Amino acid sequence: MKRKIKMSRVLILLMIPLLCIGWISVHFVYDRLTKQEEVIAEKKDYYQLNSFVMENGWMTYKDTSYTSMTGIDVSSHNESIDWSAVKKEGIDFAMLRVGYRGAQEGILHEDELFDKNAKEATQNYLNIGVYFFSSAISAKEIDEEVQFVLSKISPYTMNMPVVFDMEEFDQGGRIDDLSTKQRTNLALRFCQKIKEAGYTPMIYGNMTWLYENYNFEKISKYPIWLASYSKKCPMKDQFDMWQYSNTGKVNGIEGDVDIDLYLKKK
Repeated sequence: MKRKIKMSRVLILLMIPLLCIGWISVHFVYDRLTKQEEVIAEKKDYYQLNSFVMENGWMTYKDTSYTSMTGIDVSSHNESIDWSAVKKEGIDFAMLRVGYRGAQEGILHEDELFDKNAKEATQNYLNIGVYFFSSAISAKEIDEEVQFVLSKISPYTMNMPVVFDMEEFDQGGRIDDLSTKQRTNLALRFCQKIKEAGYTPMIYGNMTWLYENYNFEKISKYPIWLASYSKKCPMKDQFDMWQYSNTGKVNGIEGDVDIDLYLKKK
């Protein structure tokens, strides 16, 4: 009988450290999973989305740790612009189309009003940046586009980004057969070369294009310009500029104009 009691005590003594180790392991795993969930939550909701609000007719972000700027993006399609009137409207910056590559023929074209817009916007103390509408299908063509852009913007001070803009054409075009990997590599090459030239690169796209036609994880190492025409922000990942309307009304511009919000961490 005494031997049985001794054996029971031995078993109990052996079980105690095993239970302690198990308890510690469970809490360790729980803490790791909790921290992972918190990291994932941060990644999925970079901004406080309900802090994007319309104020005095413009979108803004109500967070004291950010500076919000209101801007427009224009091309020759907007025709002649009265930049003095635009400035008086409270517009802080303008993204100007510097040029484009033809969707089918692949020829480089300068925007007919780029120089006029760049000079007059600058004279009226607006910050300016540019975007290039790309239809490149090779690294060589990206290099051509970069050189084209750099040659056109060199006379001006670029306070805003230089943007790579590749989009789907309704009638189809030369980029249709590119793979996600190819589009991603072309965008990254453009941005890297723009950065090497001393400018801030950026990539433009709507939600579908950014997530389905690029590898978003790779391109998001550069600033993102989101196109989504809504009063509610749909994007939980980080972006730096949001084109939230394509039907804006601004004195000095006939007809509709794209309106943008630019966010900068203080």
